[in-house]
Amino acid sequence: MKTNMGKSIALSLIRKYLSGSCTASEAATVEHWFDLMDAVPDHISGLTDEERALMETKIFERILRNIEAKSHQKPIFIPEKSSYSWKVLAVAASLFLCLSMALLWMQYSSSFSPEKSFKSSQSASILPGGNKAVLTLDDGSSLVLTDANLGKVADQYDMSVVKTAEGELSYKKRKGENPSEMVYNTITTPVGGKYSVILPDGSKVWLNAKSSLRFPTSFTGAERNVQMTGEVYFEVVKNPKQPFKVRFGGTEISVLGTHFNVMAYDDEADQKTTLLEGRIHLSSGNFSKLLKPGQQASVNPSSAIKVSDNTDLEAVMAWRNDLFIFKDMEIKEIARQLSRWYDIRVVFKGTPSKVSYTGTIAKDVALSEMLSMLQFTGLKYELNDHVLTIIE
Repeated sequence: MKTNMGKSIALSLIRKYLSGSCTASEAATVEHWFDLMDAVPDHISGLTDEERALMETKIFERILRNIEAKSHQKPIFIPEKSSYSWKVLAVAASLFLCLSMALLWMQYSSSFSPEKSFKSSQSASILPGGNKAVLTLDDGSSLVLTDANLGKVADQYDMSVVKTAEGELSYKKRKGENPSEMVYNTITTPVGGKYSVILPDGSKVWLNAKSSLRFPTSFTGAERNVQMTGEVYFEVVKNPKQPFKVRFGGTEISVLGTHFNVMAYDDEADQKTTLLEGRIHLSSGNFSKLLKPGQQASVNPSSAIKVSDNTDLEAVMAWRNDLFIFKDMEIKEIARQLSRWYDIRVVFKGTPSKVSYTGTIAKDVALSEMLSMLQFTGLKYELNDHVLTIIE
């Protein structure tokens, strides 16, 4: 895999920073670059010995600040949206590349061409996803929650449907006629959307992009039954007298009260259920498993349930924490995530690379920033409207 680290930042900008003549914006750019360094790169030439020594000192100071900051960070479920780090692992070379420098290269490299500028501006116009969903009521009518005002958006028999100040949906008990039969609502997120709902029993769910959840407006039966597609994270309120059941693609999960994530997209090879807290019973066809916290069950239509221990919960919960976390992930899997979040279609020209990527980046960046980072590893692509062609 090719590396163009020498083009990562202009030597003139480094010198301006070391001499103290940078603007605030330029200084922030250099300091962000220093955050990604652990020493002065060998390819940086043209500096005097004094300048190299000063640069080494500045990088060391940034390392110390980062170590101190990280020592105060909270566990994985508290996302650090204000900053992110990005590294890519090239399996063949075992070399970590500091990908965030791609943006600096694009800004400062003398070889930055009009063609690349057009490509960058085109991808910059493709923004990340956000809080978008449609609620389908019992009578078949639909409400676009993205555009709905805060407060009550609908009445469903004995329940008021409310959009809260936090931008989530909530069901509140009200006086009124009780339904003679089970009444259902469905919330659906589009490509590039996400949303959270507080169910009538107080359980809370988060829907990732291109997902849906069908649920009753009142849990009045012996069980609390819901159906889902896509990816949903559940925090279920405990009720031993009324088990909570989730159904998706021929699989059923039965719980009393627990936290778990289900990923069941049609374009993924396996359905994956990951338990964070409590216990769940999962059944599919003639197979069933009881999961403990930290375990992940993979269900493939052609095989039995496979359970993995010591699951990387941080990676599983990345989408819930508004992050992309790639760990030894091939470009095909990354492409599926980008497609769902940026509302683009990804196609491959040639055989997709087997190189594995590892890194973390906030999900609130424009497509241009994501592609610039991937491009810096040697990945080639073309962007035409909303069709991303990856060239191998």
